[in-house]
Amino acid sequence: MTGRERLVTTFRGQRADRMPISPFIYNNNIFEMFGYTPDINTYMSPPDFDIPEKYVAYFDFFGFDVLFAPGHVWDRYVPPSAENWDVTILREGDQDKQRRTWVIRTPDGELRQVINFIRNSKHLIVLAPEKYIIETRRDFEILSKYLPPANFIDCEMLRRARMAVGDKGLVNVATQGAFNTLNQFRKLDQMFMDPVEDEGFYRAMMEFLLDWNMKHLLEVIAAGSESVEIGGNLATSGAGPRFFQKYVRDYENRLAQKIHKAGAYVVYHNCGDAQKIMHLYNDMEIDVWGYITGPPFGDVILDDVLRVIRPNMALRGNVDQVEFLRKATPAEVTERVRGLIEKVKPRGNWILSTSDFPLDGQPYENLHAFAEAGRTCGRYD
Repeated sequence: MTGRERLVTTFRGQRADRMPISPFIYNNNIFEMFGYTPDINTYMSPPDFDIPEKYVAYFDFFGFDVLFAPGHVWDRYVPPSAENWDVTILREGDQDKQRRTWVIRTPDGELRQVINFIRNSKHLIVLAPEKYIIETRRDFEILSKYLPPANFIDCEMLRRARMAVGDKGLVNVATQGAFNTLNQFRKLDQMFMDPVEDEGFYRAMMEFLLDWNMKHLLEVIAAGSESVEIGGNLATSGAGPRFFQKYVRDYENRLAQKIHKAGAYVVYHNCGDAQKIMHLYNDMEIDVWGYITGPPFGDVILDDVLRVIRPNMALRGNVDQVEFLRKATPAEVTERVRGLIEKVKPRGNWILSTSDFPLDGQPYENLHAFAEAGRTCGRYD
């Protein structure tokens, strides 16, 4: 089978010739391999670095099955200036640390957003919001009246990715789910309190942004993303099953249903705690759940996953890239992968993967051992 055939078969809940080997790989991993130091202003979509071509080359180097994740431009949730929506961006700092302020002027008032960007390592830039756009009901009224169409995913990159990936895998842009999208505009602790203090306000925000998000995802799918990975890593075990079931699940599921209707697969991305809520994933129209993160970086118990999750849902992950893959020997990596495969192989529908993206400095000999163990042990009889 080609990588594409292998992944499609697995996404459909069937057994391929072997388990796909598709770790979650991020921009920094590609930049590191090719010695590129990104500009803090264009990290997610650099004009002088061909992410699709280099991403496929990275996967080819290790013999991975390609699941192309880039394309999501995290700092573009505020669309550029449009009618009744005048945007000014103020930048303070340098290439290692920058404070960026968006000032949005509308006929009904002004909105502001502040995000801090930090170069965490040579090849990785991270961000942390300081001020969110929606702080009051009035802020939301202005936003919902004047917000232009979304453009936070680089559709041109996805078109090039579809050509670069070919039969080696799938384009699977990693973006946000319904709850996570609201967090791009509103502080998380407020989001957890909103349903209690004013459920109508909470649901109005979720409904508006679900529709706004999905209109953009239709463009994304048309551009070449054959699967959409929706982030669900904020409403986790910490939120609890009652909160997730009552205030989150149906919005996530409606997004998944719309993605399916548009002809794409759905990967649900929770790389953190899920032990208390994962049974509720069975009621969602998702094709794959990643990333089955066990202690100490998550709370998921693999034996419970294999017992609880419906058999036609593909599963992805469970190999720690934060500590284990970085510090282990190649022999230890081989043994860890072999043991994981022996446990999950009877179930099938497993994608060999890390529990999220590796940081800079991941030993390449360990990634080779990871891939080789997957090829050797992951074949189905």
